Amino acid sequence: MTSSIRLGRVFGIEIGFNWSLVFIFALVVWTLATNILPIEAPGYPPLLYWLISAAGAVLFYACLLAHELSHALVAQRNGVKVAGITLWLFGGVSKLEGEPTSARSEALIAGVGPLMSFAVALVAFVLSFVTSGSILVSALFAWLTFVNVLLGLFNLVPAFPLDGGRLLSSLLWWRSGSRQSGVHNAVRVGRVFAYLMIAAGVLELFLGSVASGIWTAFLGWFLLSAGAAEEAGSTVRSMLRSIPVSAAMTSPVVTLPDWVTVEQFLESVAPNHSFTTYPVHEPSGTLTGVVRLSDLVRMPAAERAQKHLIEVARPIAEVPVTNPREDLSALIQRIGSGIEQRVLVFDNGSLVGIVSPADVARLLTVRQTLGGGPRRS
Repeated sequence: MTSSIRLGRVFGIEIGFNWSLVFIFALVVWTLATNILPIEAPGYPPLLYWLISAAGAVLFYACLLAHELSHALVAQRNGVKVAGITLWLFGGVSKLEGEPTSARSEALIAGVGPLMSFAVALVAFVLSFVTSGSILVSALFAWLTFVNVLLGLFNLVPAFPLDGGRLLSSLLWWRSGSRQSGVHNAVRVGRVFAYLMIAAGVLELFLGSVASGIWTAFLGWFLLSAGAAEEAGSTVRSMLRSIPVSAAMTSPVVTLPDWVTVEQFLESVAPNHSFTTYPVHEPSGTLTGVVRLSDLVRMPAAERAQKHLIEVARPIAEVPVTNPREDLSALIQRIGSGIEQRVLVFDNGSLVGIVSPADVARLLTVRQTLGGGPRRS
Protein backbone atom coordinates (compact mmCIF):
# COMPACT_ATOMS: atom_id res chain seq x y z
CA MET A 1 0.00 0.00 0.00
CA THR A 2 1.61 3.24 -1.19
CA SER A 3 1.41 6.61 0.54
CA SER A 4 -0.55 9.34 -1.20
CA ILE A 5 0.60 12.03 1.24
CA ARG A 6 3.81 12.00 3.25
CA LEU A 7 3.54 13.31 6.80
CA GLY A 8 7.22 13.29 7.80
CA ARG A 9 9.56 11.03 9.75
CA VAL A 10 9.38 9.53 13.23
CA PHE A 11 12.55 7.85 14.57
CA GLY A 12 13.90 8.11 11.02
CA ILE A 13 10.94 6.14 9.57
CA GLU A 14 8.88 7.82 6.86
CA ILE A 15 5.19 8.16 7.73
CA GLY A 16 2.43 8.70 5.18
CA PHE A 17 -1.22 8.01 4.54
CA ASN A 18 -3.26 6.72 1.64
CA TRP A 19 -6.26 8.63 0.28
CA SER A 20 -8.60 5.89 1.57
CA LEU A 21 -7.84 7.10 5.10
CA VAL A 22 -10.01 10.19 4.50
CA PHE A 23 -13.21 8.13 4.26
CA ILE A 24 -12.51 6.10 7.39
CA PHE A 25 -11.51 9.25 9.27
CA ALA A 26 -14.85 10.82 8.35
CA LEU A 27 -16.68 7.64 9.35
CA VAL A 28 -14.98 7.56 12.77
CA VAL A 29 -15.83 11.23 13.41
CA TRP A 30 -19.45 10.73 12.32
CA THR A 31 -19.87 7.59 14.44
CA LEU A 32 -18.45 9.25 17.56
CA ALA A 33 -20.39 12.49 17.13
CA THR A 34 -23.79 10.95 16.38
CA ASN A 35 -23.89 7.47 17.93
CA ILE A 36 -21.39 7.15 20.79
CA LEU A 37 -20.59 10.38 22.62
CA PRO A 38 -24.19 11.75 22.76
CA ILE A 39 -25.27 8.48 24.41
CA GLU A 40 -22.32 8.18 26.81
CA ALA A 41 -22.22 11.89 27.66
CA PRO A 42 -25.60 13.51 26.92
CA GLY A 43 -26.42 17.21 27.20
CA TYR A 44 -23.52 18.85 25.37
CA PRO A 45 -23.84 21.17 22.33
CA PRO A 46 -23.68 19.31 18.94
CA LEU A 47 -20.65 21.35 17.83
CA LEU A 48 -18.69 20.18 20.86
CA TYR A 49 -19.47 16.56 20.03
CA TRP A 50 -18.06 17.07 16.52
CA LEU A 51 -14.92 18.81 17.79
CA ILE A 52 -14.20 16.13 20.41
CA SER A 53 -14.94 13.43 17.82
CA ALA A 54 -12.43 14.96 15.38
CA ALA A 55 -9.83 14.96 18.15
CA GLY A 56 -10.78 11.36 18.93
CA ALA A 57 -10.27 10.32 15.31
CA VAL A 58 -6.79 11.89 15.36
CA LEU A 59 -5.98 10.04 18.59
CA PHE A 60 -7.33 6.82 17.06
CA TYR A 61 -4.86 7.06 14.18
CA ALA A 62 -2.10 8.02 16.61
CA CYS A 63 -2.84 4.69 18.33
CA LEU A 64 -2.58 2.88 14.99
CA LEU A 65 0.70 4.68 14.31
CA ALA A 66 2.05 3.55 17.70
CA HIS A 67 1.10 -0.03 16.78
CA GLU A 68 2.92 0.15 13.45
CA LEU A 69 5.93 2.00 14.87
CA SER A 70 6.43 -0.81 17.37
CA HIS A 71 6.63 -3.28 14.46
CA ALA A 72 9.04 -1.05 12.54
CA LEU A 73 11.40 -0.34 15.42
CA VAL A 74 11.65 -3.99 16.46
CA ALA A 75 12.16 -4.95 12.80
CA GLN A 76 15.08 -2.53 12.54
CA ARG A 77 16.60 -3.94 15.72
CA ASN A 78 16.42 -7.37 14.13
CA GLY A 79 18.16 -6.33 10.92
CA VAL A 80 15.09 -5.88 8.69
CA LYS A 81 14.99 -2.70 6.61
CA VAL A 82 11.85 -0.56 6.98
CA ALA A 83 10.77 1.46 3.93
CA GLY A 84 8.08 3.35 5.84
CA ILE A 85 4.62 3.23 7.42
CA THR A 86 1.37 3.94 5.61
CA LEU A 87 -1.97 4.59 7.33
CA TRP A 88 -4.89 3.54 5.14
CA LEU A 89 -8.36 1.99 4.89
CA PHE A 90 -7.68 -0.98 7.21
CA GLY A 91 -5.56 0.93 9.68
CA GLY A 92 -1.85 0.84 9.00
CA VAL A 93 0.94 -1.17 7.44
CA SER A 94 4.68 -1.23 8.08
CA LYS A 95 6.50 -1.74 4.79
CA LEU A 96 9.32 -4.14 5.62
CA GLU A 97 11.89 -4.78 2.90
CA GLY A 98 13.27 -8.24 3.47
CA GLU A 99 12.60 -11.15 5.77
CA PRO A 100 13.40 -11.84 9.43
CA THR A 101 16.44 -14.06 9.76
CA SER A 102 14.90 -16.39 12.33
CA ALA A 103 11.56 -17.58 13.68
CA ARG A 104 12.32 -15.78 16.93
CA SER A 105 12.85 -12.41 15.26
CA GLU A 106 9.67 -12.82 13.19
CA ALA A 107 7.71 -13.61 16.37
CA LEU A 108 9.15 -10.55 18.11
CA ILE A 109 8.33 -8.26 15.18
CA ALA A 110 4.76 -9.59 14.92
CA GLY A 111 4.01 -9.91 18.63
CA VAL A 112 5.01 -6.41 19.65
CA GLY A 113 2.10 -4.87 17.71
CA PRO A 114 -0.77 -6.36 19.75
CA LEU A 115 1.23 -5.76 22.95
CA MET A 116 1.54 -2.08 22.02
CA SER A 117 -2.23 -1.87 21.38
CA PHE A 118 -2.95 -3.41 24.79
CA ALA A 119 -0.47 -0.98 26.40
CA VAL A 120 -2.16 1.98 24.70
CA ALA A 121 -5.54 0.63 25.87
CA LEU A 122 -4.22 0.59 29.44
CA VAL A 123 -3.07 4.20 29.16
CA ALA A 124 -6.45 5.24 27.72
CA PHE A 125 -8.22 3.36 30.52
CA VAL A 126 -6.24 5.25 33.17
CA LEU A 127 -6.92 8.55 31.39
CA SER A 128 -10.65 7.81 31.35
CA PHE A 129 -10.54 7.83 35.17
CA VAL A 130 -8.17 10.81 35.41
CA THR A 131 -10.55 12.87 33.24
CA SER A 132 -13.72 11.68 34.99
CA GLY A 133 -14.49 15.30 35.89
CA SER A 134 -15.40 15.81 32.23
CA ILE A 135 -17.85 13.09 31.20
CA LEU A 136 -17.35 13.87 27.52
CA VAL A 137 -13.56 13.56 27.57
CA SER A 138 -13.75 10.51 29.83
CA ALA A 139 -16.18 8.86 27.39
CA LEU A 140 -13.74 9.49 24.54
CA PHE A 141 -10.89 7.78 26.41
CA ALA A 142 -13.19 4.90 27.34
CA TRP A 143 -13.94 4.47 23.62
CA LEU A 144 -10.21 4.53 22.82
CA THR A 145 -9.70 1.85 25.47
CA PHE A 146 -12.30 -0.35 23.79
CA VAL A 147 -11.01 0.10 20.22
CA ASN A 148 -7.38 -0.57 21.20
CA VAL A 149 -8.32 -3.78 23.01
CA LEU A 150 -10.35 -4.74 19.94
CA LEU A 151 -7.42 -3.84 17.67
CA GLY A 152 -5.04 -5.99 19.70
CA LEU A 153 -7.41 -8.97 19.76
CA PHE A 154 -8.30 -8.69 16.06
CA ASN A 155 -4.61 -8.62 15.11
CA LEU A 156 -4.13 -11.91 16.94
CA VAL A 157 -6.42 -13.69 14.44
CA PRO A 158 -4.10 -16.23 12.71
CA ALA A 159 -4.50 -14.88 9.17
CA PHE A 160 -2.08 -12.87 7.02
CA PRO A 161 -1.35 -9.98 7.01
CA LEU A 162 -2.51 -9.79 10.63
CA ASP A 163 0.05 -10.22 13.39
CA GLY A 164 -1.56 -13.49 14.47
CA GLY A 165 -0.84 -14.94 11.04
CA ARG A 166 2.81 -13.99 11.34
CA LEU A 167 3.00 -15.35 14.88
CA LEU A 168 1.57 -18.65 13.67
CA SER A 169 4.00 -18.64 10.75
CA SER A 170 6.95 -18.09 13.10
CA LEU A 171 5.81 -20.98 15.33
CA LEU A 172 5.47 -23.31 12.34
CA TRP A 173 8.81 -22.08 11.00
CA TRP A 174 10.44 -22.90 14.35
CA ARG A 175 8.89 -26.39 14.37
CA SER A 176 9.63 -27.26 10.74
CA GLY A 177 12.90 -25.40 10.25
CA SER A 178 11.58 -23.91 6.99
CA ARG A 179 10.17 -20.40 6.70
CA GLN A 180 8.41 -21.21 3.45
CA SER A 181 6.74 -24.23 5.01
CA GLY A 182 5.70 -22.09 7.99
CA VAL A 183 4.19 -19.43 5.72
CA HIS A 184 2.42 -22.04 3.57
CA ASN A 185 0.77 -23.77 6.54
CA ALA A 186 -0.10 -20.48 8.24
CA VAL A 187 -1.74 -19.26 5.02
CA ARG A 188 -3.85 -22.45 4.93
CA VAL A 189 -5.07 -21.78 8.48
CA GLY A 190 -5.70 -18.12 7.65
CA ARG A 191 -7.66 -19.13 4.57
CA VAL A 192 -10.13 -20.97 6.81
CA PHE A 193 -10.68 -17.85 8.93
CA ALA A 194 -11.08 -15.73 5.79
CA TYR A 195 -13.73 -18.05 4.36
CA LEU A 196 -15.54 -18.05 7.72
CA MET A 197 -15.60 -14.25 7.69
CA ILE A 198 -16.95 -14.20 4.14
CA ALA A 199 -19.64 -16.73 5.10
CA ALA A 200 -20.53 -14.67 8.18
CA GLY A 201 -20.82 -11.57 6.01
CA VAL A 202 -23.13 -13.33 3.56
CA LEU A 203 -25.27 -14.58 6.47
CA GLU A 204 -25.53 -11.03 7.84
CA LEU A 205 -26.71 -9.86 4.43
CA PHE A 206 -29.51 -12.45 4.44
CA LEU A 207 -30.47 -11.42 7.98
CA GLY A 208 -30.81 -7.79 6.94
CA SER A 209 -27.54 -6.30 8.27
CA VAL A 210 -26.46 -5.02 4.87
CA ALA A 211 -23.65 -2.62 5.83
CA SER A 212 -22.14 -4.96 8.44
CA GLY A 213 -22.42 -7.95 6.12
CA ILE A 214 -20.70 -6.22 3.23
CA TRP A 215 -17.90 -4.99 5.48
CA THR A 216 -17.33 -8.41 7.08
CA ALA A 217 -17.32 -10.20 3.72
CA PHE A 218 -14.98 -7.60 2.21
CA LEU A 219 -12.59 -7.94 5.13
CA GLY A 220 -12.60 -11.72 4.68
CA TRP A 221 -11.83 -11.31 0.99
CA PHE A 222 -8.97 -8.94 1.85
CA LEU A 223 -7.45 -11.47 4.26
CA LEU A 224 -7.80 -14.18 1.60
CA SER A 225 -5.98 -12.06 -1.00
CA ALA A 226 -3.29 -10.91 1.43
CA GLY A 227 -2.54 -14.50 2.47
CA ALA A 228 -2.13 -15.55 -1.17
CA ALA A 229 0.19 -12.58 -1.81
CA GLU A 230 2.29 -13.45 1.26
CA GLU A 231 2.70 -17.05 0.12
CA ALA A 232 3.59 -15.98 -3.42
CA GLY A 233 6.20 -13.55 -2.11
CA SER A 234 7.73 -16.21 0.12
CA THR A 235 7.87 -18.63 -2.81
CA VAL A 236 9.61 -16.06 -5.01
CA ARG A 237 12.21 -15.29 -2.36
CA SER A 238 12.87 -19.02 -1.88
CA MET A 239 13.31 -19.50 -5.63
CA LEU A 240 15.86 -16.69 -5.78
CA ARG A 241 17.88 -18.00 -2.87
CA SER A 242 21.33 -19.31 -3.86
CA ILE A 243 20.99 -17.83 -7.37
CA PRO A 244 23.75 -15.30 -8.18
CA VAL A 245 23.06 -11.86 -9.60
CA SER A 246 24.96 -12.87 -12.75
CA ALA A 247 22.11 -15.24 -13.67
CA ALA A 248 19.64 -12.37 -13.99
CA MET A 249 21.66 -9.31 -15.01
CA THR A 250 21.56 -7.77 -18.47
CA SER A 251 25.02 -7.59 -20.02
CA PRO A 252 26.91 -5.93 -21.68
CA VAL A 253 25.94 -2.41 -20.66
CA VAL A 254 25.81 0.57 -23.01
CA THR A 255 27.11 3.74 -21.35
CA LEU A 256 26.68 7.25 -22.76
CA PRO A 257 28.53 10.58 -22.47
CA ASP A 258 26.62 12.69 -19.99
CA TRP A 259 26.99 15.85 -22.12
CA VAL A 260 24.78 14.44 -24.90
CA THR A 261 21.39 16.16 -25.15
CA VAL A 262 18.18 14.24 -24.58
CA GLU A 263 17.16 14.91 -28.17
CA GLN A 264 20.43 13.50 -29.54
CA PHE A 265 20.01 10.41 -27.40
CA LEU A 266 16.41 9.75 -28.46
CA GLU A 267 17.15 10.29 -32.16
CA SER A 268 20.57 8.65 -32.54
CA VAL A 269 21.13 6.17 -29.72
CA ALA A 270 17.84 4.80 -28.36
CA PRO A 271 16.60 3.40 -31.74
CA ASN A 272 19.72 1.23 -32.01
CA HIS A 273 19.33 -0.57 -28.69
CA SER A 274 16.66 -2.48 -26.79
CA PHE A 275 17.80 -1.25 -23.38
CA THR A 276 15.66 0.93 -21.14
CA THR A 277 18.39 2.06 -18.72
CA TYR A 278 21.71 3.73 -19.55
CA PRO A 279 24.54 4.73 -17.21
CA VAL A 280 26.17 8.04 -18.20
CA HIS A 281 29.77 9.16 -17.71
CA GLU A 282 31.87 12.32 -17.77
CA PRO A 283 34.80 12.82 -20.22
CA SER A 284 37.22 10.96 -17.92
CA GLY A 285 34.99 7.87 -18.08
CA THR A 286 33.79 8.11 -14.48
CA LEU A 287 30.13 7.23 -14.11
CA THR A 288 27.99 10.18 -13.02
CA GLY A 289 24.46 8.82 -13.11
CA VAL A 290 21.78 6.69 -14.73
CA VAL A 291 19.02 7.70 -17.16
CA ARG A 292 15.88 5.73 -17.97
CA LEU A 293 14.23 5.80 -21.39
CA SER A 294 10.73 6.03 -19.90
CA ASP A 295 11.65 9.28 -18.09
CA LEU A 296 13.20 10.85 -21.16
CA VAL A 297 10.34 10.21 -23.59
CA ARG A 298 7.96 11.94 -21.19
CA MET A 299 9.93 15.16 -21.33
CA PRO A 300 8.32 18.03 -23.28
CA ALA A 301 9.72 18.16 -26.82
CA ALA A 302 10.83 21.78 -26.34
CA GLU A 303 13.14 20.76 -23.47
CA ARG A 304 14.83 17.82 -25.15
CA ALA A 305 17.22 19.92 -27.24
CA GLN A 306 18.23 22.02 -24.21
CA LYS A 307 18.62 19.36 -21.51
CA HIS A 308 21.77 17.24 -21.29
CA LEU A 309 21.69 13.73 -19.88
CA ILE A 310 23.63 14.78 -16.78
CA GLU A 311 20.81 17.19 -15.92
CA VAL A 312 18.14 14.50 -15.92
CA ALA A 313 20.19 11.54 -14.69
CA ARG A 314 19.73 9.98 -11.28
CA PRO A 315 23.02 10.69 -9.42
CA ILE A 316 25.31 7.68 -9.34
CA ALA A 317 25.55 7.89 -5.53
CA GLU A 318 21.80 7.12 -5.30
CA VAL A 319 21.91 4.03 -7.54
CA PRO A 320 22.08 0.63 -5.76
CA VAL A 321 25.10 -1.50 -6.66
CA THR A 322 26.00 -5.17 -6.34
CA ASN A 323 28.45 -7.75 -7.66
CA PRO A 324 27.83 -10.78 -9.91
CA ARG A 325 28.22 -13.25 -7.06
CA GLU A 326 25.73 -11.77 -4.59
CA ASP A 327 22.69 -13.92 -3.87
CA LEU A 328 19.62 -12.48 -5.67
CA SER A 329 17.42 -13.05 -2.65
CA ALA A 330 19.93 -11.23 -0.43
CA LEU A 331 20.11 -8.37 -2.93
CA ILE A 332 16.34 -7.89 -2.95
CA GLN A 333 16.23 -8.09 0.83
CA ARG A 334 19.03 -5.51 1.06
CA ILE A 335 17.65 -2.90 -1.32
CA GLY A 336 13.91 -3.65 -1.32
CA SER A 337 11.99 -1.41 -3.71
CA GLY A 338 15.29 0.15 -4.83
CA ILE A 339 15.41 -2.47 -7.58
CA GLU A 340 12.69 -0.48 -9.37
CA GLN A 341 15.36 2.14 -10.08
CA ARG A 342 17.73 -0.55 -11.43
CA VAL A 343 20.91 -1.98 -9.86
CA LEU A 344 24.38 -1.61 -11.34
CA VAL A 345 26.59 -4.71 -11.20
CA PHE A 346 30.33 -4.14 -10.73
CA ASP A 347 33.11 -6.73 -10.83
CA ASN A 348 36.56 -5.60 -9.68
CA GLY A 349 35.59 -1.99 -10.29
CA SER A 350 34.23 -2.53 -13.80
CA LEU A 351 30.56 -2.19 -14.75
CA VAL A 352 29.47 -5.59 -16.07
CA GLY A 353 25.68 -5.55 -15.92
CA ILE A 354 22.36 -4.07 -14.84
CA VAL A 355 19.56 -5.78 -12.91
CA SER A 356 15.93 -4.67 -13.32
CA PRO A 357 12.58 -6.07 -12.09
CA ALA A 358 12.03 -7.39 -15.64
CA ASP A 359 15.30 -9.35 -15.43
CA VAL A 360 14.22 -10.98 -12.16
CA ALA A 361 10.74 -11.74 -13.55
CA ARG A 362 12.28 -13.35 -16.64
CA LEU A 363 14.52 -15.56 -14.50
CA LEU A 364 11.55 -16.62 -12.34
CA THR A 365 9.52 -17.51 -15.42
CA VAL A 366 12.31 -19.69 -16.77
CA ARG A 367 12.81 -21.50 -13.46
CA GLN A 368 9.08 -22.11 -13.05
CA THR A 369 8.84 -23.40 -16.63
CA LEU A 370 11.73 -25.78 -16.06
CA GLY A 371 10.32 -26.94 -12.73
CA GLY A 372 12.99 -25.19 -10.71
CA GLY A 373 10.63 -23.93 -8.04
CA PRO A 374 11.32 -24.76 -4.41
CA ARG A 375 9.83 -27.79 -2.74
CA ARG A 376 7.84 -27.41 0.41
CA SER A 377 9.13 -29.35 3.35
